[in-house]
Amino acid sequence: MNCLAISAIRISLALVFGMIVCGSGCSKKPSAAAPPAPEVQAQAAPEATAPAPPNPSRAQQVGQVVQADGQADMGELNRCLLRWMMGNKRPPANFEDFAATAGVTIPPPPPGKKYRIGKDMHVVLVDR
Repeated sequence: MNCLAISAIRISLALVFGMIVCGSGCSKKPSAAAPPAPEVQAQAAPEATAPAPPNPSRAQQVGQVVQADGQADMGELNRCLLRWMMGNKRPPANFEDFAATAGVTIPPPPPGKKYRIGKDMHVVLVDR
């Protein structure tokens, strides 16, 4: 065989291999464990449902925002603010907007101070 024939065979094999790889890896497979339709869930649910147990991660966040002396852990409060911004995909309008929807208990600020979100998107204590 000459070099031209060998090159043609190599190119053909490369194209076939490429088609096999792209064809098998590019398709989206349906999930085997698809959730049941909403009507089925509504029919299967009992009429009187018990309240859901509290979310353990939320309970952990409440404990972490408050320090032993009752003051706010500013580092953890700033991490909560960051998680809030990531979840809501926007910065809060003000600290009250964040506090109302953060899902954590924020201790009252020290006397004569209040919480504010600074320009650098960190919770800070400022004078009233």
